Amino acid sequence: MISLGTELGRLRRRWVRTGGRPAGAPTRRAAGDRARSLGSGPALVVVATAVVGFLLVGQMGTSERFRQRLEAESEKDLARILASLTDEADSLRDEISDLKLQLVNLRNSSRQDGAADRAARSQIDALAVLAGTVAVTGPGITLVVDDPEGAVGYDAVIDAVQELRDAGAEAVAINDIRVGVASSLAEREGRVLLDASPLSAPFRITAIGQATTLEGGLKIPGGVLDTLDALRGVRAEVARSAKLNVPALARAPAFRVARPVGSGP
Repeated sequence: MISLGTELGRLRRRWVRTGGRPAGAPTRRAAGDRARSLGSGPALVVVATAVVGFLLVGQMGTSERFRQRLEAESEKDLARILASLTDEADSLRDEISDLKLQLVNLRNSSRQDGAADRAARSQIDALAVLAGTVAVTGPGITLVVDDPEGAVGYDAVIDAVQELRDAGAEAVAINDIRVGVASSLAEREGRVLLDASPLSAPFRITAIGQATTLEGGLKIPGGVLDTLDALRGVRAEVARSAKLNVPALARAPAFRVARPVGSGP
């Protein structure tokens, strides 16, 4: 039997031979290099695992404490807490309903504003057509008056334009000169003038509107066509067209005195 002293002596001699290291153990520098090369990856994993575990434990602890707190409350306190939560839920539902109502009102207001804007633009376009400040196109008729002997006076041209307007003409031009709201017809030295511009025969009166109605207005017994045909050497013809072009006024009308109501002095 080996005595305890003998065994301790043998271990002491092995310790001296190996320099105080276990047999087969790496040197101090090799161990440090190995620790540096292998320690970075596993260390990060360990740290991340520890953080996640801490958060899970904290959450479980919080839930547990909240459950324990509810269990510790009396029935009266629990009823009060439930009532408070119910009131808060009702308040949130009311707020959601108010926000939905505001959204609906905003959408309706946006639609109304869009409709008002479209109506205003349509009215502006209509006024521009009536004022003659824009060129227009559309169906209508053309009245051609051939007057080789100069028998047609400005009054006959005025009657023709007025009859076409009464029949619903939306735009009128004579010899490609637009007739506006402030246009004037006159006669000088036997020639008809439109806004001081002389007109030469044959007179070509273009009107945009319902062709059937316009033509019917000119053919009224005793009306424009009968008056023109009664003049010496005059021949008048009406032709319908699916598309006619009427130019804008060469110069837009300028109002020196009249102002819109409420526009200031």
